[in-house]
Amino acid sequence: MTARLEAWLAASGARLETVGYPRAGGRARGCRLVPAGAARGRVLLAHGAGNDALYPLHALCKPLLRAGLEVFAFDQDGHGRESTTVFDVARIEDSLADAAERAEAGGPPLPLHLLGHSLGGSLVLHALSRPGWERVVSAVVLSAPVRLRVGVRAALGELRGFFGRATLRQREHYGVWGVVPAVGPLKRREYPFRVEGAGGGFGYVAGVTALLERLRLEEAAERIRTPVLLVYSRGDRIVPAEQGELLARRIPGARLEMLERPSHWSVPFEPRTVARVAEWLEAS
Repeated sequence: MTARLEAWLAASGARLETVGYPRAGGRARGCRLVPAGAARGRVLLAHGAGNDALYPLHALCKPLLRAGLEVFAFDQDGHGRESTTVFDVARIEDSLADAAERAEAGGPPLPLHLLGHSLGGSLVLHALSRPGWERVVSAVVLSAPVRLRVGVRAALGELRGFFGRATLRQREHYGVWGVVPAVGPLKRREYPFRVEGAGGGFGYVAGVTALLERLRLEEAAERIRTPVLLVYSRGDRIVPAEQGELLARRIPGARLEMLERPSHWSVPFEPRTVARVAEWLEAS
């Protein structure tokens, strides 16, 4: 997976730098994607639960690099084969601040943007509601849950959404088997979720649910003053579109982009999402 990305980076004159830093009882991996030429902004990228720093986000990263934006992606607590952190509801709130410090260390001062998918988007919203993030120029949040909808119907809806053109196009980035996401116990060697006290392949769901209750995003949203683009889909069975509409009403000045068909997992690489996100960040 990384080899495909590195080959694309080399061909485009960009590069990948991997760094490790202490975090959550272990070490976290950060991936700095540096564009060809001088960067004009920095995007801190937070992935969703059960994935890792760069999956399934390659399609989003490429246009940002073409636009001259540096991208710093990192393994959330408890995620990543090359990280050794553990997911802890009481500590993960600060993961974004640690990643931002690492992203900005040793590099030129650049305008900072936040971009989060799913759980990463929820953490972005939480961070923006707290003091200390006034330097953020803009943010993009993709399918961030206020609460999760889980169950058989949600799972079947996501499965139907998996078989689409946008998903098939991701073979370019990940290969055939690499496109398949981790679900329950499936592919957990590639995409681990280390959480204390949660057993079974779906044990992480309880941890994420408890975190969302702690974040209280409906209340936090009203304190956000950063320009935020919200992208949700009516085809999302895990985070219903109504949650995006609720956040759009609560966040002053937020923009809501509503898609019709993509699943929760496929929203980040849907062509309309990629185009809208690139446009938003370039204009910010």
